[in-house]
Formats: sequence, structure tokens, C-alpha cells
Amino acid sequence: MVELGLAFALAWAVLALVAGALLIVKRRWLSETITAERQSTVARAGARGPSSIVFLIVGLAFVAMGLFIIVWWASGAF
Repeated sequence: MVELGLAFALAWAVLALVAGALLIVKRRWLSETITAERQSTVARAGARGPSSIVFLIVGLAFVAMGLFIIVWWASGAF
């Protein structure tokens, strides 16, 4: 039987991998959407949004976290 903490860690690893991959794949769309939303009002016409590099960095951090948890679990299993 899998311990509750280990099951939570593995579920978190899978979620981190999926979220990180989505952030990496959709980074340009997210950046453009947020920028357009910020510029939609006249008062904030020159507002800038986050660049796509921000989403790339955060996505890579999530993927690294998920891989770390899975490698940690796999190394402890043997």
C-alpha cells in the first residue's frame, strides 16, 4: 500500500509536469492574452504584460520540480 504522503507527492509531480508543459507550450498565447487584457481600457493603453520568457522560466521550474519528485521516488524504490 502506498503511503498517503508518497501518493500526494506523486500526484503533485504529475500535476507539476502537466502544468509546466502547458505553460511552456502556451507561453506566447498567455503573454499576448494578458497584454491585450491590460491594454483593453483607455486609461491603460500603454500597459505591458509579462513576456513569454516569464512563462517559459516558470514552466521549466514546474517541469524540473515534477521530474525531481519522480526521480527521488524512483531512486528510493530500488
